[in-house]
Amino acid sequence: MRAWKELTTTGRLGRAGFWLRNVVALPVCLFVSIGADSVIGPVAGLVAAALTTLFLVSTWGRRLHDRGRSAWWLLLTAVPVIGALALIVDCAFLGPRASAQRFGTPPGAALDYRTV
Repeated sequence: MRAWKELTTTGRLGRAGFWLRNVVALPVCLFVSIGADSVIGPVAGLVAAALTTLFLVSTWGRRLHDRGRSAWWLLLTAVPVIGALALIVDCAFLGPRASAQRFGTPPGAALDYRTV
């Protein structure tokens, strides 16, 4: 059920995964949305657009978790220009914060089950 995880905001996402999703997967999702709208019809386009929106909220929400912030910070996009720019700088260019532990182990951290 890995595909379903791509549509939830739980977990964390490193900077490389964030860029990969926005540079590779997002154009594919947009192409499918536009194609579904023009080939199948507006209902299919609306469904594809809704799934693309869920994918974006999931990607940005998990990246915010890596930064130690809640996914509620996505509401900053309601502030024209400044809110979106602040999110882009925060998510795309800054690394993980030390206070980000409340959202789980850092991305790439191996869990060690051995005790000494």
